[in-house]
Amino acid sequence: MKKVIAILLATVLTVFGVFAQDDNNDADKKSPFTLALQTDFAYHPKAEFITGDTHYAPITGVYDGVEACTTLTAAYKLNTPLGEHWLVSDANVTFRGALELTPISLKQKLSIEFKPVPFLIFSAGGSIGWGWNIGPIEGLCEMNKATYEYEPISTISHPYYEAWGTVTFQFDTGALIPGDWSHVVLLASYTTIYFGIAGLESDSLYEWQCSKYQVRGLAYQVQCILGYQMPLPINLAGVMFKAAGYYNGDAYGVYNDVFDGDFPEISISPLVQFKIGKKDNLICLFDFSSRRSFENKIEKESDILNTKVTGREWYFKRFAISWTHTFM
Repeated sequence: MKKVIAILLATVLTVFGVFAQDDNNDADKKSPFTLALQTDFAYHPKAEFITGDTHYAPITGVYDGVEACTTLTAAYKLNTPLGEHWLVSDANVTFRGALELTPISLKQKLSIEFKPVPFLIFSAGGSIGWGWNIGPIEGLCEMNKATYEYEPISTISHPYYEAWGTVTFQFDTGALIPGDWSHVVLLASYTTIYFGIAGLESDSLYEWQCSKYQVRGLAYQVQCILGYQMPLPINLAGVMFKAAGYYNGDAYGVYNDVFDGDFPEISISPLVQFKIGKKDNLICLFDFSSRRSFENKIEKESDILNTKVTGREWYFKRFAISWTHTFM
């Protein structure tokens, strides 16, 4: 039930891009082009399912998996002032292209971002990716509905695809209160995304980047980050709230009634960002997440789709780190 780390940390790194803009103003004037390399890693302890209503599931084992990803991103910012007023004089459009690589997948991304005013950003983009399997590590599989086993499928004829649109609101109290210690920052975003695997039936369940029980459909993600920025090596400390799910559980077909297809996964994650010189930053994140709680004990894979959901189970999902180096 994992989500690949790039989905989480790519959005977390927005914090650095948004709230470090003042520090990078000189660099922005020199060149509209930027190139950065982001490397992510996450460690998952084991937390077994507990039956019942809403509750917390403690850690029951040392290891339940790791995630790793590296992404090379190039961006070009084009100034598009909408007038001489300070509110719109810094309007700009940014074009981004990225290449994401994990041990079991390769994905290309393109996006465009429009920032008409300092506190509002509209963005849209899409990506296409290819997954593969390395032994027990499964990057691309389809579930056999008869056996509930995940079976490898052709990488070339079944690419992963997604298209998304996001609106982001950002605010820094430092814009109103001068001083190095006056930066309470807020970032809130809402994303609509459509994704799936090409060549599969609409109600086929698949596994992509070690994340099972996925189906093609329209989903959403709400994210809010509240933090305090400081003129120290520990540049930002805060907390992230995120909720994500399908708009309509009918995407799961016959499994929807029991599995609760539109169940929203919610996470609350303290985070700390370390600024290392002018070109490097490191983010550490502690992810407390939630998942479906089932009526009966989960003994095997098929039980997850055939056991009634009765509540929400909170657990410590992972510890994640993300390092970014900006080349220019």
